[in-house]
Amino acid sequence: MARPSTTSLAVPRIETDEKTTDLRLRLKGKLATDLADYLRAYSETNGQAVELDQLVPHMLATFMDADRGFQSWRKSAGGKAQP
Repeated sequence: MARPSTTSLAVPRIETDEKTTDLRLRLKGKLATDLADYLRAYSETNGQAVELDQLVPHMLATFMDADRGFQSWRKSAGGKAQP
């Protein structure tokens, strides 16, 4: 049973019905450990067990949404992805 959380994480609660896209990468050392810890913190905080393949896209989206430099670049580039 998840305990009540007093912590707030940057990644909001994930809707697990979302469509997924495959992404493969390898992580080593501290980043791999930190990611595993973040997954545990997310599960405890939200009372919802998720897999890394569900969490990582939301972490990337949260990061990109908060990146002012990226948002500024996107606006100056016309807001469209290049093929």
